[in-house]
Amino acid sequence: MDRPTPKAKAVTLFRILICTVAILALTGAITYMVRDVILDLNNTNRLLANAFMGAMPKETEPALTEEKETATQPPQKVAIVDADLSVSRPTITNYTAYSIDEKELAERKLAYYSYGTSPLVLILHSHPDEGYAPAGASSVPSDYPFVEQDPQNNVFAVGEVISDLLTTTGIGNIHVSERIEDPKKTIETYLRQYPSIQFVLDLHRDGLYTEDGRIVATKGELNGERAAQLMLAVGTGDNADGFDFRGNLAAAYTLAAQMTEAEPQIMRPILLRPEGLHQQYAPCSLSLYVGTTGNTLSDALASARFFARYFAIFILNARSYG
Repeated sequence: MDRPTPKAKAVTLFRILICTVAILALTGAITYMVRDVILDLNNTNRLLANAFMGAMPKETEPALTEEKETATQPPQKVAIVDADLSVSRPTITNYTAYSIDEKELAERKLAYYSYGTSPLVLILHSHPDEGYAPAGASSVPSDYPFVEQDPQNNVFAVGEVISDLLTTTGIGNIHVSERIEDPKKTIETYLRQYPSIQFVLDLHRDGLYTEDGRIVATKGELNGERAAQLMLAVGTGDNADGFDFRGNLAAAYTLAAQMTEAEPQIMRPILLRPEGLHQQYAPCSLSLYVGTTGNTLSDALASARFFARYFAIFILNARSYG
């Protein structure tokens, strides 16, 4: 048998190489096609595709399961705790650069009148949907909003109690029921319509928390019954030309003195803030905070009745003429 020539060997090797390359190319094409088919399948075959391609580490899947379980867990409970924040005499917490002489405040002549049947008082709510804790609750879900749009169950109901009692004592007043978008515009509108208004009361509910995140309910007491504590706030209005906040601060100081003398566990310190708080438009303007998010509406209504009585006395005794 004749040995193959070197030329014949080279031709044979070339043919073998061509066949090998063709087989490898065909295998790669099939693999790519299978990859596309598997990865394009719906989610039920996702794990099969991952196993085939080695595209996803196995430890990733449990993490997805944990996220789903966390997302469906109910919100945690947050405890409501009582705190007595009262002061036995008028005290001012001053967040401004102004120095305050409390003796001068106590002796200041208040410049407004309080006679006649025309409206003397304007009661409004810059934040009308402020709500309270559910009755009897010792805790609430961590995502509890404390927002209540029903006016019979939010801070508006507190204002209604004050308005009704003022009316009973013969003090004309307007309790703004419409939703307020711009307090400044609302106050100016009512003052133009009723120039007799001397007192503007912006009514709020406060929100306080402990350092560890628990909700604070102010623990007041009236005639042996639980009540929310009260806080008066005054703004200095640094950007208001010609506005002297000390008249409002003197009014708050006088009111606080009368109420702490009657009930030493009901008044928190007066808060003096650098903002205007829309208090530069009427002779006497105050912000009143009735309780906190931890208090119930019942707590707040008890305190509202107490405040209204002393606010009426304060107005009727304000016989100065500016």
